Amino acid sequence: MQSVLIVGGYGAVGKRVARGLSRQSLRIVIAGRDLSKAQATAATMNAVAQRIDLTDPTTWDAALTGINLVIACIDQADTRFLQAVITRGIAYLDVTADDGFFIQAEQLKPETPVLLSVGLAPGLSNLLATAAAECLDTVTRIEIGLMMGLGDEHGKAAIDWSMRNVFDPTARRDAAIIDFGPDFGRRRAHAMNFSDQHALERTMPGTEVTTRVAYDSAMMTNALFWLGRTFAGNGLVERIVTAIGHMPSGGSDKCVLSVTVTGQRNGFEQQHRALYRGRQEAAVTAETAVLMARAVLDGEVPAGVWHSHQVLRPDTIFTELERRGHGTFDLPSDI
Repeated sequence: MQSVLIVGGYGAVGKRVARGLSRQSLRIVIAGRDLSKAQATAATMNAVAQRIDLTDPTTWDAALTGINLVIACIDQADTRFLQAVITRGIAYLDVTADDGFFIQAEQLKPETPVLLSVGLAPGLSNLLATAAAECLDTVTRIEIGLMMGLGDEHGKAAIDWSMRNVFDPTARRDAAIIDFGPDFGRRRAHAMNFSDQHALERTMPGTEVTTRVAYDSAMMTNALFWLGRTFAGNGLVERIVTAIGHMPSGGSDKCVLSVTVTGQRNGFEQQHRALYRGRQEAAVTAETAVLMARAVLDGEVPAGVWHSHQVLRPDTIFTELERRGHGTFDLPSDI
């Protein structure tokens, strides 16, 4: 029986990944710094618990013994742990969105699979972009729009990451109108430093990619990004807004990805759009991670460091997510 270690397995996404994989013929290990939380989560499913601290290498050996796949659901400042994983011949899958970490990981030459850009964005956004680009000879521009519901359950790490980016004094401040389909229509969305755009640019040379974000409340979207512009670098305001973000709020739990690809076919410029509509961002991220983890375990991902859009077939992931009731895909449509 194959064994999967889920680091951060008791977080908003990690526990969902663990539950999804626990229904398969796998040994699941819930891991993190807080052993009591790991044990409590493991007790709710067919899993075991293990303490691991990614800042303390003395905890790694015991956690990695007998493991076939490591799934990381927490941010990391460097690749020390990843290197420890791959030197032991263990496959690795990352469910985070830190492009700085991805750039470091891309420099490695593992003899086992390392899969990055896993989840909703990055992840499905990357796959939608490549799906929409399939019918073009060349691609010059990709515009990714992410709509998130304020009534959804967003994990602490995701909220903290978003607020850091909104209040980052070096952040891009441009916005654009994006068509989010029948649920939300055309909305103003704001540039945000999601890793999908950078990974796509590095793997599709000559293509300009931008990711923009909006929330289901246009008023709250405008207010948040106004605060980010006005109080950029102000730690006090950032902490206040972040604390508010952790409180329950009204709104839907819908999430939408709208991807528009511009390029040429047979010498003529064309645009194609792909759309995903779902609910519960954390659940979609987790289910996507479960499908991609299965692909790694089944030997569908070769050795090396890859982003999901480089090695996985979009139609396979999309079809399975729809079959499991995690949203619908429309792709691609001419504009």
